[in-house]
Amino acid sequence: MKLTFAGTGSAFCMAADNFQSNMVLEVEQPGSDQPARLLIDCGSDARHSLRNLGHMPNDFDAVYISHLHSDHIGGLEWMAFANYFIFEGHRVKLLAVHELIDPLWEHSLRGGLEISDKGNSCLSSYFDVQSLTPKDGFDWQEMHFDVIPVEHVVTTQNTMMSYALFGHGKNKSFFLTTDAIFNRDAHMPLYRKADIIFQDCELGPRHSGVHAHYEQLVTLPAEIKAKMWLYHYQAYAKPDAVADGFCGFIEPGQSFDLG
Repeated sequence: MKLTFAGTGSAFCMAADNFQSNMVLEVEQPGSDQPARLLIDCGSDARHSLRNLGHMPNDFDAVYISHLHSDHIGGLEWMAFANYFIFEGHRVKLLAVHELIDPLWEHSLRGGLEISDKGNSCLSSYFDVQSLTPKDGFDWQEMHFDVIPVEHVVTTQNTMMSYALFGHGKNKSFFLTTDAIFNRDAHMPLYRKADIIFQDCELGPRHSGVHAHYEQLVTLPAEIKAKMWLYHYQAYAKPDAVADGFCGFIEPGQSFDLG
């Protein structure tokens, strides 16, 4: 099982050598020369970042959506149309918590995808939609994933949740924060339980309050930082994360063997 970061940048990444933070999870399939692939989020630049890895839209069996910001869903229209028109109607399973599915269609995808060559369409015209609940999580390729609500954008009017993943592999477990504020108390049990942590991390002088900032993460216990990799960073000069006790900053295209 291998997890590859198609990009490690923030939503506003414009670096020529980096892309938004979307990931490809691959599992070998007995009797097949092609692995099963799960795309974790499909952002606006996915058509470039995936091509950079040598993947096309029909190379995926499923896509998981953590929340509704464009660096996590902005490539879904491209994936839908490319599979529908170019790759003979190849269907990808779309995995998302129930609360995201209607707004994903109504507020993000309907304008571009509803009217097609065969009349009005809906989300299930392009994807095999699987509605998830945090209570149950989901299984993919004999691997179980816990789906964990994490606070991402908190205001006096509302709170936007993202849905982190805790993957239970055969030999390793991992916690992928997706996009989350720094919440030491809420996340500590997950940090302690995971064998490897993939943590979104802001850099730069401004703390946006919607991601964990490096200056906050560096205060974590040494045993937590020792299994934590950092991603979703902006194009500022990176501090010496290894010297500060982390595994390091993930580079675009970097892969991890998850056993």
